[in-house]
Amino acid sequence: MNVSGDYEKLMESNIKDQLDWLEQEFEILFRQKKLRHCYTKEDILIGNQILENIIENIHTNKNEELLNLLALTLNRIEQIYPEFF
Repeated sequence: MNVSGDYEKLMESNIKDQLDWLEQEFEILFRQKKLRHCYTKEDILIGNQILENIIENIHTNKNEELLNLLALTLNRIEQIYPEFF
């Protein structure tokens, strides 16, 4: 049994789950407001705090695949919700 390999796979799975959660969270919190074009300053603040928290706390261990996944996720969110970038 390769403990290091198992740990890496677990961490990778956890990061993927966090990134899925991030996209879902933006969808839940901001989809209706985007459709009505009615973001408040508080909405922008909350969205920015969520993004900052994920970026600061996600540990990719400089794994190129995970860094690319993070970048792709942030790009998708930016395309849908540019107000937060």
